[in-house]
Amino acid sequence: MTVANRRRGADRRVKNVPVETERRSGIDRRMIVESAAAQIHAVLELLTQLADMGALRDESRRLLDTAMLRLRYALEKMEPE
Repeated sequence: MTVANRRRGADRRVKNVPVETERRSGIDRRMIVESAAAQIHAVLELLTQLADMGALRDESRRLLDTAMLRLRYALEKMEPE
């Protein structure tokens, strides 16, 4: 069956399907961001411990340092000023 033939058939899309939406308040959004920030802080602490153990090769250490830098940057953007 060609694409043109398939297009001639009845429209199979369902229309006007109600979808429940969840509206979050400003407090809920802030709590989610704070929770994410807390998670990033915890991850940074664990990665710092790993880096301080000295068990990584130079290349792996550089990659870890880059990942930690990116996490810190993301954290700065998330936290209110």
